[in-house]
Formats: sequence, C-alpha cells, structure tokens
Amino acid sequence: MSSHNQGSGPRSNRYSENRLTNWSEYEPWFLEAQSVFKRFDGRIAKHPKFPKIIEIGPSEDFVHPCTAREVESKLINCPIEFLKDLRAVFILSGTKKQLKAWGRSTTFYGHYWNRCVFLHAWPFSSVTDVDWLHRFYIKNTLMHEIGHHLDVQNITEKEREKFAEQFARING
Repeated sequence: MSSHNQGSGPRSNRYSENRLTNWSEYEPWFLEAQSVFKRFDGRIAKHPKFPKIIEIGPSEDFVHPCTAREVESKLINCPIEFLKDLRAVFILSGTKKQLKAWGRSTTFYGHYWNRCVFLHAWPFSSVTDVDWLHRFYIKNTLMHEIGHHLDVQNITEKEREKFAEQFARING
C-alpha cells in the first residue's frame, strides 16, 4: 500500500497548489488559524458573553487590515444574538507562505472555525487605500464570518457562502 494514500494533513508547500495530486489542499491561511487556535484555546472561554478579541502583531511583510478597537466597536453595535457563543476574533499576523500565494484563487481574507473568527493579515505591498481596507474587513469580512457563525441550517458550501454573503451585505 502506498504511503500517499494516508494524508498527513494540509500541504505545507506550493507543490500541491499547482499540481493535480492525491494530497491535501495547500491552505496556508487555514494552517495559521489552526496554529493560533491551538495556542489560545485553553485561554478563551467556551461560552463567553462577549468574544475575546486577540490581535497578534503582523509579520514584517503584512499589515493588520483592521484594529482590535474597530472590531470591538462593530461587535458592540451588533445584536447580542449575533455573538452568542462566539469565542474569539483573532486578527492574525500573516506568513511567508501566504505572501507567496497571495492573489491566487486560494486567498482567504477570513475564516470561521471552532466558534472563532480569524481575520487574515494583508500584504504590506498590496495596500493602496487604508480606509478602504479597514471598511472592507469590518463590514464585509468580519460580518461574513459572523454569518457563518449564525448559519445552522445550510449544509452545502455553496448555500453557506450565499448565506454569509447576504448576511454581510445586510448587516455590514
């Protein structure tokens, strides 16, 4: 039996992004979210009244797309039912692997996983309008991920994305 049939998790290099293989997808954005979640899981409440906002300093090639204060301000103005059992919002630092893959079809601005929202850093070299970037992340990305948090009825990925997009459009 070939060892390739037993995946070891998400690929950590660009090979699997560019080749048709039987290996897992190349997802540097989700890998960062997993790593940060693992580091903080024991330090965030399981059922908080208000989510913890954790800002991790950006890597040298990245900027934060928004501040913890902007996230907090948006969340304070949300109906409380939007935040029920949302554990944390992480503003991540970015990685060299993300920088190499930036702008491709696999680029992620945010993730929702394990009742946490992860907002990914933005490459410094791609910043043209800081105000636009802040608005985009707060109104679109943050609210899109909260839409995923609230969506308990849709099963397919297409339905879940449609719900999250509509939620962000209405509540952003």
